[in-house]
Amino acid sequence: MNIVSSFSKNITVVFFILVSFSLQMQAQESNSYYETIVENMGLDMLEANLQQHTDFGSKDPGTEALVNSFNWLKSTYEEWGYEDISIDTFNYSGNECYNLIVTKTGTHYPNKYVIIDGHYDTRNGPGANDNGTGTAIVMEIARMLKDIDTEYSVRFIHFSAEEVGLIGSRHYVENTVVPEAHDIQLVFNIDAVGGVNGMTNDIIVCERDESAPNTNNAASAAITDTLSNLIQLYSSLNTEISYAYSTDYIPFMEEGYVITGLYEKNETPYAHTPNDIIENMDLDYFKEVAKGSLGASLYFTRAYETTDIEEIVDIEILSAYPNPVSAILNVQINNFEQGHKLRIMNQQGQAVFIQDLYMDTKIDFSEFPNGLYFLVLETEDGEPLVKKINKIG
Repeated sequence: MNIVSSFSKNITVVFFILVSFSLQMQAQESNSYYETIVENMGLDMLEANLQQHTDFGSKDPGTEALVNSFNWLKSTYEEWGYEDISIDTFNYSGNECYNLIVTKTGTHYPNKYVIIDGHYDTRNGPGANDNGTGTAIVMEIARMLKDIDTEYSVRFIHFSAEEVGLIGSRHYVENTVVPEAHDIQLVFNIDAVGGVNGMTNDIIVCERDESAPNTNNAASAAITDTLSNLIQLYSSLNTEISYAYSTDYIPFMEEGYVITGLYEKNETPYAHTPNDIIENMDLDYFKEVAKGSLGASLYFTRAYETTDIEEIVDIEILSAYPNPVSAILNVQINNFEQGHKLRIMNQQGQAVFIQDLYMDTKIDFSEFPNGLYFLVLETEDGEPLVKKINKIG
């Protein structure tokens, strides 16, 4: 966590602003699929990555430790099978520094991004808490999401030079995000979430935008309320709402993007010192933050379980056009008795449309999200006819 601001982050906001916004995040219920993924996250690997990050030492700009940490991050993502890995290079005080950007392409909205980030540089010490915790959690979220379908594209970003004034994130925003007009749905920042050994660490602070420009504040407030709910669903922690400041979401929110973030309730007294070590953290608290963060990331990216439905269709009986479809799908059924059901199933296996069978049926797809659907026609022998329909536009 950069210490430009001197204000305490432990201020509970006593009101909530409920609005509609692009991700349409409202009150949630626990998702059994997400629960299974959270329960199976690699807590041992999470701790091992925290230890590795800490073992590199003080990762200030210009140090070998910072370069070694970057190389380790990059090689780890490559070992996990990520291929879309880019390096954002910048200069700080005569030293070459690197942001690492790892992209997972979304199935429905490949050009819309959810950013999950944390800085990996440290100041005057090994930075176990600030920000080995955020680094390890972003890594574990990326590892767990690697082979899970997400509707939105996800960018896992490890920023450098945060501790000297948000240099890395500002460079990325000013030289990549803004010039290329990236469509970012959300920036989810994780910074210093290790708690303090010997204290009761059972609250995580969820941060929202309360600064200018005000156009993105309401959406940030709504999504931070959502983050608070998700953390409580997928971890044992309680939450508080506070204001966002002085870490890598700042350059994004200054450009009007929607941000949220996590920060520990009990602030470590060891930040930016040689004593920012794992022994001064609360590892159980750190792992609970990781669980909540993973559950929230699954929700924010619209992760889903792919159905096992396969296409089985007799074109002499069932045909549908145009396919892909953007609005009206025309369905024609020949030599088939009426009285059966016609269903549209999404990739999660949920029925989004049910109608009695007619010879010629028109189905309005205009309000359906883009993606793959299945047109399912019941038959007398119990074996349905299934046709894949792609919704675009």
